[in-house]
Amino acid sequence: MGYHQDVHRSFLILLIFLAASADSIHAATKMEAEIYPLGLIDFDLAEKIAGAIVSEDGKLVAQKAQNRLILYDYPEKHDALRKALAKLQGPIQHVRIQVAFKGVNDAQFDGASVDGRARVGSVVVRTPGAPADDSVRVNAQQTHISGTSLIQQELLVISGGKAHLHIGSEVPYADWLWSYGLRLGVWGGEVRWKNVGAQMAVEPWVMGNNVRVRLTPEFSYVLDRETLTTAIEKLTTEVVVQNGQEIELGGLPASDREFYSRFLVGYNHRGEKQSLRITLKPTIETLQTFGPGDGGADNRNVGRFRSR
Repeated sequence: MGYHQDVHRSFLILLIFLAASADSIHAATKMEAEIYPLGLIDFDLAEKIAGAIVSEDGKLVAQKAQNRLILYDYPEKHDALRKALAKLQGPIQHVRIQVAFKGVNDAQFDGASVDGRARVGSVVVRTPGAPADDSVRVNAQQTHISGTSLIQQELLVISGGKAHLHIGSEVPYADWLWSYGLRLGVWGGEVRWKNVGAQMAVEPWVMGNNVRVRLTPEFSYVLDRETLTTAIEKLTTEVVVQNGQEIELGGLPASDREFYSRFLVGYNHRGEKQSLRITLKPTIETLQTFGPGDGGADNRNVGRFRSR
């Protein structure tokens, strides 16, 4: 019995000695502070990984506004964080979105003219083309003009980022859209907006050779001299398309067709209403970064895009 107690006591003494030795080694090792700019690395992911690496004695400061981490810790912890961040700094994927706005406007003009012949005393007043007798003929005329316009633009968005498509600086159906938002509970009854513009938030994610695109209609408006933006989250739509495949906004499986029939409408330069047919074509591109020794570049933020 005494033998086992001696072994147990010796084992405890050994553990205490090893712990004291580890503490003395750490005490002899000078802790260092270092700043880690994250560049295009996902901030939340980097913070989570660094939080798992930092020691009990160390301190981690995450500065999201400056997009950087500050670590005060032992050298081996800095080595571990550098290696982890290096693995995250792979090729950066972007989505180039080609946007085509095709506007279709219809205009109808109504007009009338009067031809006639009348006698005033001994004077006969007659318009060209008037009837032979003293009568009046009314000529009605209706002209219908239709036309189209095409505007193209490109957006370059990092995977997981957000961009905006400008629909119109002034929406023709502002009152109807306000009532619609009121029914959805997007804003309260006290809202009386003006200078209402429309835009579409576009958020792409790269998924292998596919792109998942989230689309959310938004309104910008003036309320009590303050410019505000409100997103209609209840009408957010997500679609998954192949790389290079076109999407037509009017053909999305939207929950309310009536809303989009009024949302995707604008004014042309003559102030005429025009329906907008908007197509998006997302293409996956990879930003290849390179540093010293790679193509003679001295800045690791330098790179070039390559399409798939």
